[in-house]
Amino acid sequence: MSGQSRYDQYFFRENFGVDGGGKTRHGFVFSEKTNCSQCHSGFNFTNYAFENNGLYADYPDPGRFRLTELESDRARFKVATLRNVALTAPYMHDGSLQTLEAVVEHYNSGGQPHPNKSSLVRPLGLSAGEKADLLAFLRSLTDEAFVNNPKFRQH
Repeated sequence: MSGQSRYDQYFFRENFGVDGGGKTRHGFVFSEKTNCSQCHSGFNFTNYAFENNGLYADYPDPGRFRLTELESDRARFKVATLRNVALTAPYMHDGSLQTLEAVVEHYNSGGQPHPNKSSLVRPLGLSAGEKADLLAFLRSLTDEAFVNNPKFRQH
């Protein structure tokens, strides 16, 4: 289990397990200014829901629609965990964004119009400093002890 990232160390040291770890400058951009925490919530930074984030106006992949055949599920994909996100490029359901910077730019732009796009995805208007803070927060979710543990290496 991954749970010793810089974020975890801060959160559990400063908050003794009580919610509120997003009070740092970096976490403020994630939780308050952008509302990223509406979908990327809980210990694993995911709500496990299926959402459309406006990546495209027209998706070649129908997403959850393949399973349910409901138009309301067209182009909806599972909200990914953000644990160790700095190590999991490329990003998005189709790997179309190569860097975290590109992901932040996508969300900052508000994405493309789509009938099923989440109302939470909207232009953010982040400054260069706020983008840097958001990227620092995302990188703080990397658990170096976990990813470098020899017990988890493939042989």
